Amino acid sequence: MSSTHSLILTALILLGGLALAPTAGADEQPTLILKGEPPEAVAANIRTLVDLGRYPCRPGPGQQTLIRRQVRDDARGALQALGFYQSRLTQDYEHADQQRCFRLTLTVDPGPPTLVETLDIELRGDAGDDPAFQRALDRSPLREGERLRHDQYESLKRTLQQLLINRGYAEGVLSRHRLEVDRDRHRARVVLHVDSGPRYRFGEVELAGDAQLNDTLLRAYLNFQSGEPFSNERLLATQQAYLGAGYFSAVRLERGEPDPERHTIDVTVHFSPRNEWALLAGAGISTDTGPRVRLGVENRRVNAAGHTARAETELSGVRQGVGAGYTIPLSDPLNEKLELRTSYVNEDTDTSESEKLSVGADYILKLESGWIVTPSLEYLRETYNVADQVDQAELVIPGFQLSRVKSDDPVHPRFGWRLGGKVRGAHKALSSSATFTQYDLWGKLILPVFKGRFITRGEFGFTDVVDVTELPASLRFFAGGDASVRGFAYESLGPENDDGDVTGGRHLLVGSVEYDYPITERWSVAVFGDAGNAFNDFDDYEIRRSAGFGVRWRSPLGPIRVDLARGVQEHRDWRLHLSMGPDL
Repeated sequence: MSSTHSLILTALILLGGLALAPTAGADEQPTLILKGEPPEAVAANIRTLVDLGRYPCRPGPGQQTLIRRQVRDDARGALQALGFYQSRLTQDYEHADQQRCFRLTLTVDPGPPTLVETLDIELRGDAGDDPAFQRALDRSPLREGERLRHDQYESLKRTLQQLLINRGYAEGVLSRHRLEVDRDRHRARVVLHVDSGPRYRFGEVELAGDAQLNDTLLRAYLNFQSGEPFSNERLLATQQAYLGAGYFSAVRLERGEPDPERHTIDVTVHFSPRNEWALLAGAGISTDTGPRVRLGVENRRVNAAGHTARAETELSGVRQGVGAGYTIPLSDPLNEKLELRTSYVNEDTDTSESEKLSVGADYILKLESGWIVTPSLEYLRETYNVADQVDQAELVIPGFQLSRVKSDDPVHPRFGWRLGGKVRGAHKALSSSATFTQYDLWGKLILPVFKGRFITRGEFGFTDVVDVTELPASLRFFAGGDASVRGFAYESLGPENDDGDVTGGRHLLVGSVEYDYPITERWSVAVFGDAGNAFNDFDDYEIRRSAGFGVRWRSPLGPIRVDLARGVQEHRDWRLHLSMGPDL
């Protein structure tokens, strides 16, 4: 045969093969079709357990019989797991053709459900008086008279076993665990008997590793004491406390072997210290300040008492400054500390210029409720120029602040809120150039709405002062900017003098509503409306409004926001706003 004839024959064979091959739109896997309208949970469980994708597309006659038998067994198992023990299943097998794989139609009649008739649960030993076990029973959906679900039984069984381990019942066992089903009567009996024995207690606590801190400070981070009832939860809380202290790169807590004579469990804490010195560096950008750079140095362990010190500088187009801080941990070092600070800052905005020297002290206390209380005392010396008023203020300012942040994620929350308030003031009788009292309240709320987030924030400030011109620029209220009323320049809103220059106000009231909607895993779009202003008298409050839209990118450090906004009353040009950082 000539080479030409061979090529023609080969081409015909290939074309014939292509003609017989399944088309691109053909079903590439077998299909399961459910009929009979079984309950949604039943249908979902059947689809989970009956996996036709593991079978060949075009099985032979022998394989078909095995497949149908396996589908029947898997479907019955799925139904029994949800309490249906007398179901009826009918199968209709459709053979594969050139366009698709085989199909199996399963008609499901679940039959009557099996109900839990008896719940036989016993707690023997110290577990009988342990509220954690009673809470587990109260929270379990397994109830007499309810439909039997195997997953609820298994979940409660695992919970009881885990509680024995986590709460120091070294001799505890689940002595009986049975699920008895009467198929004819459609009734079930659940048996779970716990023999816990005695609850062990914390024994000796050994601190191991070169922690480079004194023993008093180290033991202050312990969330438990020798002799207290054992708890894995307290072990985890202790590990988190040590890691949160900032002194260690790694902390490992090791449980010793239970002592059956003393009924105790010893604990060893292994430390890996962090480097004593650290360099600090950061960069960012916003419309308010422009590009900014932060550089600094930190000493994480000035001494064995755990004091820390830092010094840093910040440079941007609007603000330049240097500062230093010294932190002293107190009796409860994780929740109580004293912070000494000083800073020198030069700030130049469109409405004011200021040069500030500040020295202060903050006593920071975190309450069990999560609120943070901060009494403070500050000395402020400020030279300022606002609306052609050049002056110098020297103030001794005591203050008090209360704040809290709560969220489901520290960087990208779907739900969370921030709430805070502070009061501060000065008096001429206490070596100050002005007498005033200032109150400031702020809040922010994030709620999941449909697939996006609804975000609202607000701030209210009130100053009791005879003449606002007695206050330096840093203590006056201004509005406008990335975190205030977008569509207006940073600190460009407030009361004005006869020449139209913004002087800053005694009071502030601003708010915002926003909705952002994700379009990909990392990108979202947003629409928003802002309103508010700074003012001197409530009768003269002139609200300024703006609206706009923007995009958000979820970076590892927090969202980066790019917004376009404009004042809705003045018909101003659109203004670009760029900001970054966590939402709360």
